[in-house]
Amino acid sequence: MVLPFGLGAAVSVGLYKLQDNPEVPFSSFLLFLAVAIAITAFPVLARILAELKLLRTELGGITMGAGMINDSTAWILLALVVALLNSTGGLVALYVFLTLIGFALFLVFAVRPLYIRLCVYTGSFENGPSHLLMTTTLLLVLICAFFTGIIGVHVIFGGVLFGAIIPRTGNLPVRITEKTEDIINILFVPLYFTLSGLQTQIGLLNSGAVWGYVILVIIVACFGKIVGGTAAARVFGMTWRDSLAVGFLMNCKGLVELIVLNIGHNAGVLNDQVFVILVVMALITTIMTTPVVMQLLGKDYHLTHTKSTYHQGASSTDTQEKLSISGDGKLADEELNSVADVSLSVALTSSRFTLVTVLNRLETVPSMMALIRLMKRDDDNVKTSPRIHALRLLELSERPSDVMKIQDMRETLRIDPVLSVISTFTSLIGIHLTTSLDFAAVHDFARRIGECASSVEASMVLLPWQPSSLSSHHPSSSHHPSSPTGFPFEAPATSLYQLSDAEFANHAFALDRTAVGLFLDRGFGHIRDGDNVQLQQASAFQIVVPFIGGKDDRLALLFALRLQTYRHADVMVLRHGGSSTSSTAQGQQRKTLYASASTIMAYLTPHDIEESDEAFLDGLFDPSHDISNVGMINIGELSATSVMQCKGVPLGKHDLVVLGRRKDQAPLATPVATPLGTPGTVYSKEFKIALGPLAFDLVSLGANASLIVMQAPAKVQRTSGIQ
Repeated sequence: MVLPFGLGAAVSVGLYKLQDNPEVPFSSFLLFLAVAIAITAFPVLARILAELKLLRTELGGITMGAGMINDSTAWILLALVVALLNSTGGLVALYVFLTLIGFALFLVFAVRPLYIRLCVYTGSFENGPSHLLMTTTLLLVLICAFFTGIIGVHVIFGGVLFGAIIPRTGNLPVRITEKTEDIINILFVPLYFTLSGLQTQIGLLNSGAVWGYVILVIIVACFGKIVGGTAAARVFGMTWRDSLAVGFLMNCKGLVELIVLNIGHNAGVLNDQVFVILVVMALITTIMTTPVVMQLLGKDYHLTHTKSTYHQGASSTDTQEKLSISGDGKLADEELNSVADVSLSVALTSSRFTLVTVLNRLETVPSMMALIRLMKRDDDNVKTSPRIHALRLLELSERPSDVMKIQDMRETLRIDPVLSVISTFTSLIGIHLTTSLDFAAVHDFARRIGECASSVEASMVLLPWQPSSLSSHHPSSSHHPSSPTGFPFEAPATSLYQLSDAEFANHAFALDRTAVGLFLDRGFGHIRDGDNVQLQQASAFQIVVPFIGGKDDRLALLFALRLQTYRHADVMVLRHGGSSTSSTAQGQQRKTLYASASTIMAYLTPHDIEESDEAFLDGLFDPSHDISNVGMINIGELSATSVMQCKGVPLGKHDLVVLGRRKDQAPLATPVATPLGTPGTVYSKEFKIALGPLAFDLVSLGANASLIVMQAPAKVQRTSGIQ
């Protein structure tokens, strides 16, 4: 801060002559200009670091610490400047400044303890700020602002001082911000920028000398902050690239600079012309920060430099595990749609199965709890039990509270309701679970999922997807009450499914390095009073695997086999077409082939699996095998109707259909007739792309069974399964 402060003091000489207002003391003008040049906008800096995913890197931590100290020092100096301007002499200014310090101490030692007692009394630490606490908070903010205003310091300092004494327990500052930020962002911030814009008279930049000062101020501001920040970073051992990034990040001014300039303009320190010069400088230095830092660091810098992501282990809720993210997980945009042959042995054939599930909404938790329960068996041990990683992605919006949550990620993770529920559940049933929480823009969700899957070496990513009616209706029939026509993919206003979910699934399916599954829950995870079946019983449900052919179907069969080994459920493979050896002479009767336990375990052990569907199935099912829980029958023509009636009775709500997505393969010979001539035609096409043709037909016909739609990876980076 010393270098930009000194350069700001130097350039103030020329600007003071340009302003030509002897009523403003040069000492006050010099100090104000030095502060304006040296300041760093801490909120804007935090937002930039959050959007560039640098907050949890060493570079981000150092920059945030430097920015906080820089900002605090600048505000103290600014308070001194304003006190000098509003006083008649140096002794009066000292009195005003000491009064401000005394008021700050009064807030810390007298008001803060009473405020904490009020928080405890109203239960605001546990349940969020109550109406009484919010009323008291807003009243005290106004009182503090009024007091700092009448003693001769700007009213903004009162709000800053009171904000500093709010306790951090229970993420209380974030919760208070969430209650107030909407009205501030919608009404007050636009009004402030409008008023500031009305005071900015661009027409005053009307001569070569003035434009020369504009360029000079921009150069001085950039040189002081960039060189000063870079030099300090290099002294402490950072690389040249990281040091330059620190320098450019410290150079951003943003809203804080505009606030400071408006304070100076309203106090009479700056005339209209100098005010415009400094506003242009603030805009240029802020706009240039993000693109320059992105160019210096690259978009994948955070993958190799993230210090840690905090996780909670199921074995101990108090233990925080650290997971380093390696650079192997980066996904290039040009590789997302690549197609390559792949050995399916890596995807799901491993003695230690690792599943990443994405829990973005609380409504999807019951579905995943029911599915995770199937993966727990009594004879589990450390080597054979599955590893579950729950990823919680929250949208990084324009709200200030989002940045505050990222800054205190450990506390945000601790109080998150979704991860708390799933962690408690897995602890009770004894399944190993790790959790992580991250913020990202919606369009970046799929990339974050890919990075997480690569970092934990996931065997599979599973996305839960739930009809909106399940939160209030218990599906007991094929016709859902929320759909007037019975067709679930209608116009957005009446559809049981959200279009955003389909778009998110399509983006996730674009990941080509990890197996991706879509769990479409149609009642599997919603147990109501009076249900006669219990999922913990093997006979309570059946897994049906329609097998048409291709790597997606082979992956779906492998996942079904893995579920069968955990819960010993009945698995029925419905093979489309098939050889004549699998049928009886009459052609009407279907012969069932079975898979032995040893064969199933061999398929779930890392080995090379041939790409041929015939070889894959013939090795698994053999006429010589005894009757078992895993069987296969040949169906002449596989359709959604034949899948629904494979048991002789319609599939129940606790049955699972595990099938391949097969998006790029030819559709079945006789597709189900869906009302594509209705107004929801375009809307339904998004879901058909996400689900694949057969799954889309099953849902359109109102199948009660839940679906897991699988897509095999196009590329695999490692050559062996997870041991």
